[in-house]
Amino acid sequence: MEHTERVETVVIGGGHAGLAMSHVLQSEGREHVVLEKARVLEQWRSARWDSFRINSPVAYSRMTGQTDGLPDGTRGVPLREMVRVWDEYVARGGFPVRERTRVHSVERTPEGRFTVAVRGGGGPRRYDALNVVAAPGNHQVPRVPGFADRLGPEVQQLRVGTYTNPARVRDGAVLVVGGGQTGMQLSEELARAGRRVYLATSRVAGSPRDHRGEDVMFWLDRIGALAAPREECGHPRNRSDPMPIVGHDHPISHHSLARMGVRLLGRLSGVSEDGATATFGDDLHANIAFARRGYERLVDRIEDWIGALDPAERSRYPPPTPEPEWEPHPPLLASAPPLRLSLREHGVRAVLWATGWRTDMSWLRVDEVRRSLGPGGVPDGCETDVEGFYWLGFDGLRTCASGTVAGFHSDASHIAALLRRGADRAARRVAAAAPSSEDPLRR
Repeated sequence: MEHTERVETVVIGGGHAGLAMSHVLQSEGREHVVLEKARVLEQWRSARWDSFRINSPVAYSRMTGQTDGLPDGTRGVPLREMVRVWDEYVARGGFPVRERTRVHSVERTPEGRFTVAVRGGGGPRRYDALNVVAAPGNHQVPRVPGFADRLGPEVQQLRVGTYTNPARVRDGAVLVVGGGQTGMQLSEELARAGRRVYLATSRVAGSPRDHRGEDVMFWLDRIGALAAPREECGHPRNRSDPMPIVGHDHPISHHSLARMGVRLLGRLSGVSEDGATATFGDDLHANIAFARRGYERLVDRIEDWIGALDPAERSRYPPPTPEPEWEPHPPLLASAPPLRLSLREHGVRAVLWATGWRTDMSWLRVDEVRRSLGPGGVPDGCETDVEGFYWLGFDGLRTCASGTVAGFHSDASHIAALLRRGADRAARRVAAAAPSSEDPLRR
C-alpha cells in the first residue's frame, strides 16, 4: 500500500515563488512541504545561456529574507554568482524542500482536502493536504510553433535552454525568432560575435535602462508601478510580453540592433512545407513604433512624478539625458523588409527560438480550478473558487510585480493571511461540532 503523509500545506514548485511561500510559512510556524520536480531554482540553472546576467539590480533580485552584502544597485550580476548566493540562502533557510519529486496529480477529496500524488523523491507517494499553494512557474514547456518541424536537418534549431553561446551555433547566418527581451539580448550577443543575424520581431514595449542616473527598476518602484494593482498594468492574457525590452545592464532597441547590422523582419508567420522559405508579417514598423511608445510612456510617467515634487526634491535628480541606443536609425525607419526569406539563399543555417514558455497544468485534476484558467491556461488571481487552493508566481495575480522576484513575497504574505483565516474557520467549525459539557449523552 502506498504511504501517505498528512500535512497542512503542500507548496508545488521550488523556484523563487515557492521558496518565498515557504519562508512566510516558516516564519509563522505553519506546517508545510515544498515539492520540486528537479532542483530548487532549476530554470535558472538549466534554461539560461553562458553569458546570462541578472536583468534587475540586486535589490529586486533578492529572495525573501536574503542577505548577501551586495550593494542594492549592483546589476548585471553573472548568473553563476547569483545562483551561488541564492544557494547559500536556501541552505541557511532550511526549507522543507523535497527535490526530484514530481507532482503527478492533485485531486479534491470528498472531505474537502487535497490528495497530491507524486513520483520520485524517495519519500511518500501521496500527500494528504488541507491546502495547496501552486507555484509551478510559467516556464515549464518551450513554446515553439508547430511549423518548426518543417525545417530540415540542414538547419540547426536551438531554443532558450539549449542555446549556450555563439560558438556552439552552426556557421552561417542565424534567424532569431522572438522580439522580446530574450530575443533582443541574444541577437545582440550573436551580432557582437560577428554573426549575420536576422531577427523576427514581435510587439513588445521598450524600456529605458536608466533615467536621470538611476536604474529603471528603482523608478518603477518609486512611482508605484510595481505595487500597482493588476488592473493598472494590463492582464497577462492581453500582454504580448510582460518583460519590456532591455539589456541586463544597458539599453537595447531595434535601432541599436540595426546599427550593429542585425536585419530586422516582421513577426514570423510560417515556414513553407519544404522548409526552404520563412514568411513574415508586414508589421516590423508597427512593432518598432509600439516599442518606442512603451519607452516614451514610461519616461513620461517618471517625469510626471518628478514634476509633482517640490523644487528642492526635484533638484536631487540630474537632468534627463537620452539613451543613444534609442536614437532613431534612419535606414531602419526607411527599410522595407522582405515578407519571404529563402533560408538557403541567405545562408541561414540556424534558427534560435526565443518564443517563450508555457506552464504545464497536466497534474491539475480539480475541475473547478481548471475551468477558471484563462485562454492561455494561466490563472488570473491568487484565490480560486476552491477553498484551500491558491496560485503564486504568475503575472498579474494581484499587482504588476506578481510575476517577478520583487513581487513574490507580497503575494505569499497575502496567501498566508488567507490560510490563517481558513484555519480559524476550520477551528470554529470543529468547536461548534464538539458535544457540549451539558450534553446528557456524555453524562
